[in-house]
Amino acid sequence: MKKQIGYDSVKDSKILKLYSQGYTLRHIGEIIGKNHHFVARHLMKNGVEIIRHKTKKPYSEKLRKAVSMAKKGSTPWSKGKKMSRETNIKNMMAHLKYNVDFEWLNSFEDLEIIKYLNHAISRKRDYTGFTDSDYIAYIEKFYKDTKFNSLYRKWIETGDKWIKPSLDHIHAKATGGSLLVENLRFVSWFENRAKNDIPLEDWERMKQHIGDYL
Repeated sequence: MKKQIGYDSVKDSKILKLYSQGYTLRHIGEIIGKNHHFVARHLMKNGVEIIRHKTKKPYSEKLRKAVSMAKKGSTPWSKGKKMSRETNIKNMMAHLKYNVDFEWLNSFEDLEIIKYLNHAISRKRDYTGFTDSDYIAYIEKFYKDTKFNSLYRKWIETGDKWIKPSLDHIHAKATGGSLLVENLRFVSWFENRAKNDIPLEDWERMKQHIGDYL
């Protein structure tokens, strides 16, 4: 029972956030895998008035405040509790934009790495065009990727932000690079900021003669 309550709390939080951003009941239902009646019940449970509309946006400041007040002062159900692995995985699934199996996520021993990889593609410009199969390929590729894991461990050990793994498009999107998994890699935050939109061939040449640029 406690696990179900926790899962509902996570669902409530996601529903409130999406509704405050202007998503329709039906659209929210599609995202979380439920119908719009389920969404409406959870909104009303949190004291949010349902506003019937035809478009997603704009939403009034009044609605945003209503959602904010509904969340204000609420204590996270997980506060002060050590969550089980099963609960952590269910929470992760509730926030993912992709449909994956519990068993598949459970096959990865280090959930912190999975969380980091998820965060790396949390911006719309990074996940636009990603399908469920693309997401699965992305996780399976980088979970075992030597370069990513080396940077990740060094960052965890040192706390040095310049070593932190940063998602890089091998061929920059600005110059026609694709959003496919094959065009992605992880480099240090320092290298990614320095590389910017420089073509890969030029960047590799510049690294070999980095002293000329410093």
